Amino acid sequence: MRSAFPLAARPALLAALLLGALLLGTLGSPAGHAAPGPAPFPYVRGALPMPKPRPGEATVLTLETARGPLPLTLSQLRALSVVRYATEQPQLGRTFTYEGAALRDLAAWGGFGGRDLRVMATNGFAATIRAADYLNHPIMLAYRADGRPISPLHKGPLTVVLPPQPARFSTGSYSAAWVWFAERLAPAP
Repeated sequence: MRSAFPLAARPALLAALLLGALLLGTLGSPAGHAAPGPAPFPYVRGALPMPKPRPGEATVLTLETARGPLPLTLSQLRALSVVRYATEQPQLGRTFTYEGAALRDLAAWGGFGGRDLRVMATNGFAATIRAADYLNHPIMLAYRADGRPISPLHKGPLTVVLPPQPARFSTGSYSAAWVWFAERLAPAP
């Protein structure tokens, strides 16, 4: 079968296809910039247009920005790029396939990307996540586990999820970073 492209045009076409593939990998970042990190995150979908809150729709997460609080509904949170991976929830001792928004995307959306983050829960618990970690590893704020909304029994409806690697995420200072009932995200003081 003959190609519709002349032999001389094929290197340019290949270069354009490779550039396009690279650019498509950045569509999920809030500003369309290439996301930092040594390896791409396991995005399963890029960002969608941010919907306006529907009448009566509850705020599920508040980003504490320099311009004031930025409330997000679940439909708005779901409009951000989606990360998905399986990992063990340490308090439950069960493995789930979690789905949610990468903390680096939420931090960029809030205007404080590159700074350490403070995640606060409705029950008063809080944890700090270092910028180098959320920028280079797909730490997420999950809203689904095994394809279903996360129940309070399973540490939902929103929970911070750390990937299985590096192993240090399951020990030391990060062993308590699995914040469930998450409600606010802010730059760390």
